[in-house]
Amino acid sequence: MTATVTVKTTTSVVRDEAVAELDKSAEALIVEFNEAKAALKVLEGRKAAAEKALREMLGAADVGMIDGVERVRVSHRNRSNIDRELLKSAFPEAYEATQTETAYTVLTTK
Repeated sequence: MTATVTVKTTTSVVRDEAVAELDKSAEALIVEFNEAKAALKVLEGRKAAAEKALREMLGAADVGMIDGVERVRVSHRNRSNIDRELLKSAFPEAYEATQTETAYTVLTTK
């Protein structure tokens, strides 16, 4: 049985900025940060490709063996989520009462 789950994430941006003048050494750190982000994207792509190939090799099997030694296993898990849109439309008071907001920061570079 397949179920469709709809999840909605709301993000708001608050601009309350304090500005710091960075010295020239920050430029190297910004370059390193951007290169690391790009490398992570490449590695995530390689990981996804390797996973796809391994899953194709496994077919319907859950365990993959090489020379009699278990080397890969497919773990079956269940994840439970709340359909926020359904909750909001069916029980708006409960939705409002249980809604939470978490502040966080994100570093972006130019």
